[in-house]
Order: sequence, then C-alpha cells, then structure tokens
Amino acid sequence: MVDEVLEGLNCQSSQEMPGKTYVDCTLGPGGHTEAILNASAPHGKVIGIDRDGAALKLATERLKGFKNRLTLQKGAFKELGKIMATLQIETADGILFDFGISSYQLDTAERGFSFQKAGPLDMRMDSESGETAADLVNRLPEKELTLLIKTLGEERWASRIASRIVRFREEEKQITRTEELENIIWRATPRKARHGRIHPATRTFQALRMAVNHEIEQIEAGLKAAISRLACGGRLVVISFHSLEDRAVKHCFRGWEKETKYRSKPKYINLYKKPITAGPDEISRNRRARSAKLRVLERAA
Repeated sequence: MVDEVLEGLNCQSSQEMPGKTYVDCTLGPGGHTEAILNASAPHGKVIGIDRDGAALKLATERLKGFKNRLTLQKGAFKELGKIMATLQIETADGILFDFGISSYQLDTAERGFSFQKAGPLDMRMDSESGETAADLVNRLPEKELTLLIKTLGEERWASRIASRIVRFREEEKQITRTEELENIIWRATPRKARHGRIHPATRTFQALRMAVNHEIEQIEAGLKAAISRLACGGRLVVISFHSLEDRAVKHCFRGWEKETKYRSKPKYINLYKKPITAGPDEISRNRRARSAKLRVLERAA
C-alpha cells in the first residue's frame, strides 16, 4: 500500500523548503522507506528502525544511494523515543508502522516463520535474542498453550492442537522443525476443517509468532512512543494485518481523539473513520495485502 502510505504521511517534495523528518518504525527490506525518500526529495530525511539484523543489511544495500538522508537503527519500535533522543531529534513529521511479517522473513526457511518452508521452529524477529517458537511449544503446559493459540490465533481448535502438541512431545520427542509442528496441527484438526479458506496451521503459527515477539505489547508501547514524538501537523500511519493488531490501534486512536488543547480544540484528528484497505490490483500483486488495514492520525495542535 505504498501510495496510500505516502498520502497518509502527506509526503511532499522539499525543493524550496527545509526537509521534513519521517520515521519508518518497521523498516524491513526498505520498500516504504525508499518510497518516502523519493517522495520527499531532495531534503526529506528518514530514520529506519528494525530489530531484524538481516532485514537491516538488506535495507542498507537497497538504500545506499540515500545515505545522506537516511539513518538506520537496530531496535524494537517500542524504543522509538530512546532512538530519537540518541539522534537528538525531538519530533517527526510522519511516523509509519507496518505490523506483521515481511515477505522476506516468510520466504527465508531458516527463520522458521512459515509452515510452507521446512526449517527450524524459530520465529524471532531478532534472531540474536529471546525464546524461539520451539522453546514455547516444548515448555508451556497444555492449558497455557491452549490459551495462547486461542487468544492470539483466534483458533477454534486450540484445545485439540495444544493437546496433540503435548502428547507428541511426551511420546515422541521435542518439536524443533516447522514441518513437525505443521503435521501435528494437521492431524489435530478435524477432517472436515482441513480444507477451508486458510491452511489449518495458519492461526497457530501466527499465535506463536506474536507470542515469541511480544507483538501486542510492542504495538501499544510503540504507538505511545510515536504519539509523544509527533510534530504539530505530523501524521501517524499504521498498517495492521490482524484483528488483534487493528483493535489495539483503534483503541489508542480513540483515546487520543478525546484529548483537547486550547479552547477545547482537538489535539488529534483521525483522518479516516474507517480504515483504508487494499484495492483489487494491489491484492493481485500481493496476496498478503488482502487483510491490510491502514489508519491515519494527525496531530492538529
């Protein structure tokens, strides 16, 4: 949703004015950042943040032609305030979050994000720290696994899946591979439910990924850090792909909309009462975009 992101951020060429500062809090391979740099040329600047070291390397190579207007930082987006303070930048004119997982991460088998790729059951955004998905499925008791899969994955068959996982690790061995977990989930799912719109393992893998990376907590902390650093007239643009993500964003936006300043004027304005979704052309090029929802909040005072 590149065009929608640029419109949401109100990116403009800075030919005859000082350049604006934008922050891409979920840099990934650098696609959105590249578009922002092009749209805000020649003086617009971007800070790109990502906790995935491999993604930062890809973005560094892709964006090497913009090095004079680009600063890349390794870190979680909840650390936005700390990162901007370190860079001695008080406010940003536009801040972007693109939640979820990148196509690069999904397609890299050794990262363990996808059940369609045989590999280690990892799922960490920062592969240098923290528990892996394998750690969780082999450590958590059945009740906790059920709650995790049901809450974060909104999976109907959570209790059956958790029970089969526990039985497998007790009777067979530790679960260390994506294909092992996918097979367990497939067998735990009733036959009549195995051939629906999405693969039976989709929601469980999603739940584990969100748990491993503490994604909901990251979202809430990241949004709060962003709103405190948004310049007057600046815009916060958020793309979410999951109902839990969008719910967290909507809750934050509604709270901030109620804030007022001088003479009861609203401090923040929600520019779209309903989220923007991808059009058919975008979805045909990128199937992942079918579940994307984009929201924009502007600081008015």
